[in-house]
Amino acid sequence: MASPISCLSILVIPLLVASLFCQVWSVDEAYLENICQKTVDYEFCQSTLRSDGRIFTANTDGLVLISISITSNHVQNTLDQISNILQNLTDPLDKTRIQNCQTDYNEIVVKLNAAYSASDSKSYQEALNSLTDALSKRVECDDQYRLTPPIRDSPLLNASTALQKQIDITWVIIEEII
Repeated sequence: MASPISCLSILVIPLLVASLFCQVWSVDEAYLENICQKTVDYEFCQSTLRSDGRIFTANTDGLVLISISITSNHVQNTLDQISNILQNLTDPLDKTRIQNCQTDYNEIVVKLNAAYSASDSKSYQEALNSLTDALSKRVECDDQYRLTPPIRDSPLLNASTALQKQIDITWVIIEEII
């Protein structure tokens, strides 16, 4: 009959050996500081990531998913904002522009979902490609207002800027992993 200590060692030793080969750790203050210092807007990064209570219980792979999730929520809020704007527009050009933006932002949702799925399966280059595509759609929306006469500020300018910063955060996190 095997002793309890030998049974325990049969279970514990493989776990210890396996843990040596796994590089999974929880996000801590130093890691968050490192990430945010590499973004275009340190304060925005700090407040955005800290807005989700899961960050300090997540590992680095989980942090990517949380970051994409935060960005997806922002895009959904922007789509809600677009619906409200559409109700108040009377100018046909303004309506067309914001409807085109609505289409762009719906496509951004698809791109973010693809980035989330790719990140979940640790296909980080694929996730970066999807994030790049999402940024391209954001630019298409913005360009309608800044390149096509009459030139004017987009009603989505603040949301667009925040989206760019949020994708930048996710980009930096992925770059740290790969």
